[in-house]
Amino acid sequence: MENASKIEQFRFCAKSAIAVDGTQKRVPQAVGHRGYSAKYAENTLSALQAAIEEGADAIETDVHMSSEGVVVISHDPSTKRVFGSNDGPIKNRPYIGDLDKLLTVRPPHEKMPLLREVLGLFVSNPRFEDKWLVIDVKADNGVEIIEGIAKAMKEIKEDFTFWNRRIVLGIWLVKFLPYCETYLPETPIMHIGVDLWYARKFLATPTLVGFSILLASLYSTDGYALIREARAADKATYVWTVNPDEAMRVCLALQVDAVLTDNPVRFDELRKEYLNREAKGRDRETEVDPEGAVEKILTFGAKTRLYALGMLVKTISPFLRIMYE
Repeated sequence: MENASKIEQFRFCAKSAIAVDGTQKRVPQAVGHRGYSAKYAENTLSALQAAIEEGADAIETDVHMSSEGVVVISHDPSTKRVFGSNDGPIKNRPYIGDLDKLLTVRPPHEKMPLLREVLGLFVSNPRFEDKWLVIDVKADNGVEIIEGIAKAMKEIKEDFTFWNRRIVLGIWLVKFLPYCETYLPETPIMHIGVDLWYARKFLATPTLVGFSILLASLYSTDGYALIREARAADKATYVWTVNPDEAMRVCLALQVDAVLTDNPVRFDELRKEYLNREAKGRDRETEVDPEGAVEKILTFGAKTRLYALGMLVKTISPFLRIMYE
């Protein structure tokens, strides 16, 4: 199978949603960041299911690996913040008899899910039939987690064509790419990151479908250039983590492909508002000059914060690359 065909299989996930009002207007897809984490404890089954049930197009979740090689759902490498347990990093603790006993600090006090439990939703829950999943492979993982992800997928459903239409592997570091090629050779990949220079290193990856970039990094001349480069290469641009209304409107103006947000319900409301304004001809400027529209949306304070964060990220990115690679 040609690489272009691999990516085409995933087109409904990788590109913008189409407006349901018949206008065929490109609008960003709504991706529940760690599920509907504005309302539920992050990365729990309740949060992930609620995001889809409340109208998100997709969900994003994070993975780590326990000491016996079980892939679990957790953003942090430790359990202190979410579960209140300070007994060491996840990688040094077994799931059975340890991690499976933990409950989230935040009500309704749920267990740490397994990746295979989340994957099971896409097989057993009809609401997930046309939805998709971003698996964020955190940079602090060992490369063996890719084999663990492949094993979990196979345990739930052996047909990898099914998964390759529903899963994007979110990869921070190039060190994971050879293992993706070995264990998940046709599963779409997107680069997650903050460093625009480093992001471009992924452009030659055959299964790359896009980039997921911190909003502050995109709010720059080089960030806008990356969006244009991605479009020219038929790659998608996702933005994280977008929670204030102002930031959501910026993403709508930039016409990115997907927005990762803790509150997909609010983003869907603003997306509909944007389409309504477009239909009435009040937001045509975003098509002609999206970057100019962004400047009008942002307050001075927001511009200052985004610029400062972007500069900080640009300064520390080389050190982060050294630390993780």
